[in-house]
Amino acid sequence: MDIKDLLEYNWFCSRKFLDGLGKLPWSEVVEDRGASFGSIRNIFLHSLEAEQGWFRHLARGKIGEWPSHDYDKEFQSVEAMRKYAEEVEAEGRSYLKKLRPSGLGKPFPIAWHGKSFRVEDVLMHVVEECLHHRGEIMCLMWQIDAEPPYTGYPGYLLESGKLKRSEKKRTSRKSGK
Repeated sequence: MDIKDLLEYNWFCSRKFLDGLGKLPWSEVVEDRGASFGSIRNIFLHSLEAEQGWFRHLARGKIGEWPSHDYDKEFQSVEAMRKYAEEVEAEGRSYLKKLRPSGLGKPFPIAWHGKSFRVEDVLMHVVEECLHHRGEIMCLMWQIDAEPPYTGYPGYLLESGKLKRSEKKRTSRKSGK
C-alpha cells in the first residue's frame, strides 16, 4: 500500500458518503448541528475544499489561495456536492498522474509551521483530514438515526477489485470461510 492507494480509498469513501447523504432528507443534510462546520453538507464540503487546496498548492509548489465557496448558494443538493467531489477527484488524479515516485520525498514549505514537509506527508494529511471529517459526519448521522455507509478498507478492497482472487481464496481459507 502507498499514498496513492490511500487517496483512491479516500475517493471511494467520498462517493459512498455522497450516496448515503442522497438517501437523507435535504433538511437533515443542511441543518446546523453545532459541529465543526455546522451542517453535514458544510463539513463534507470543507473537506473537499481542503483536499482541492492541497492538490493545487502541491501542483504549484507553494501555498496559494484556498478554494472558497458559498455553500448555501452553490450547493443546494447532493448532486451539486457530487459534481464538486468529482471535480476535486479529477484534479487530484491529474496531480498524481504527473507525480513521480521521487517527487514524494520532495520538501514542501508550509509557512505557518515554519518548516517543510515531504509531499507524501502533505498527501497523508489530505487523507487524514477527510477521514477525520467523515468520522464526524458518521456521528452526526447516528444522532439522527441514519446509517452511515460502510467504508472499511477491506470492503473497499473487495468492492474495487483491488483484492485479487487468489488473495480472496487465501483469506477465506485462513478464516475458515
